[in-house]
Amino acid sequence: MDFLMNVFRHPLLFILVCFANTYAQDLSFADELFENYETYKVDGFQQRRIKQTEVLSAIDETIAQYPGVFESRIVGSSVQGRPLPMLSFGNGTTDVLMWSQMHGNESTATRALFDLLHFIGAQQENVRVKNILNALRIHVIPMLNPDGAEVFQRENALGIDLNRDALRLVSPEAQTLKRVRDSLDADYGFNLHDQSRYYNVERTPKQASISFLATAYNYEKDMNEKRRDAAQLIGYLHAINEKFIPGHTGRYSDDFEPRAFGDNIQLWGTRLILIETGGYPDDREKSMGRKMNYVLIGSALDAVATSSFEQVADSVYWGIPENDRKLFDLKIEKVQVTVEDKPYVLDLGINLNEVAAADSYTLEASLEDRGDLSTYYAYEVRNAEGYELIVPKRYSRKIKTVEDRNKLLRQGYAFSRLNKEGAFGFKGVRSASPSLEEAYTHVTFFLQKEGKLEALIWNGKFIQLSDL
Repeated sequence: MDFLMNVFRHPLLFILVCFANTYAQDLSFADELFENYETYKVDGFQQRRIKQTEVLSAIDETIAQYPGVFESRIVGSSVQGRPLPMLSFGNGTTDVLMWSQMHGNESTATRALFDLLHFIGAQQENVRVKNILNALRIHVIPMLNPDGAEVFQRENALGIDLNRDALRLVSPEAQTLKRVRDSLDADYGFNLHDQSRYYNVERTPKQASISFLATAYNYEKDMNEKRRDAAQLIGYLHAINEKFIPGHTGRYSDDFEPRAFGDNIQLWGTRLILIETGGYPDDREKSMGRKMNYVLIGSALDAVATSSFEQVADSVYWGIPENDRKLFDLKIEKVQVTVEDKPYVLDLGINLNEVAAADSYTLEASLEDRGDLSTYYAYEVRNAEGYELIVPKRYSRKIKTVEDRNKLLRQGYAFSRLNKEGAFGFKGVRSASPSLEEAYTHVTFFLQKEGKLEALIWNGKFIQLSDL
């Protein structure tokens, strides 16, 4: 009774209670997408390093498997002459344009789009899918930068970031995107990207696995009707992302960039939704990000088809915490480091960087920062309070077996002179007495407690010596 009396005494509280009681977001379609994902997941896209030949094959297979649903046409070509296909489907009057991989090394959404196409093709009799196909006309450019994808780099073959070519339109790929947007006068645009796995949700250790942005169309960051629609749709998607990967949603900076496609497409009159896929625990290939793109994009189409997102206040969008970039792969906390015979207590921030190797990659560690990293987070955190950093010794003979290597590691050796660089995990160094800086450079050192070696940081990986 006291609660009800307070509601009537405070008009704002009364409005909020009424709103809460009149709108509850329907997540049943998102649930269906999430639960049935493995049924429609396209084989062969497990790795992020995909090339256009795989995408072209996927287009052909999708059209053949679901005749009459999808159509494809070439809308342009890349600097190196690769075709730029666009898939279209649906019979509605609302045009939705989606493009992915305008940065050649950002393929998560590309893979997810084909998963979603298979769901739509197989579920044509599903009431929600029928509604999408009847209400919308959807156009998908799955790989805008095939030349960059071929070598898994951000830029196109001119070395240009396509997302900074919306004004001059130097690149043929940028010209194509502008021409398609203008010819459709698209009502909605989905700009699909990957972001660094080192972005976190501000002031939390959670990875910013999915980040959204309703792009600004001027320096003042004004909110017109169409940008507000984009913000409301993102607010709708935020609830879905939070249901399945709670705490992993971020909001990208809306600083206006006059050369960027997202900002200009919003300016040109299309409601622009940017989705950036970041990291997730134990998921370097972004499998969870791929799944969530599939769920979110499918849910967005449903929300646009039904206009259900319009019930979400744009204030929900502004309540999404911002992205930050304060993640490491590994953080060693409070380790004692001796310099000039004096002990100092430091935190060490370590990343495992991808180094291209054929069509895959290897991981090479780098020491990114040291000092007070108390405001930073990591995928893996090790408390080294009470431990001392010990520079490895160099072994002067050749190491022949894993058993020999493990024995030497337990004795404090991790550098070698005679072995090939990296053999048995040892790092080759020339100096007879390796220095602290060499240990930092190779991100290879021991942790010692009370005079006993207990752990090894080996090319950025934490290893208990007792496990060897």
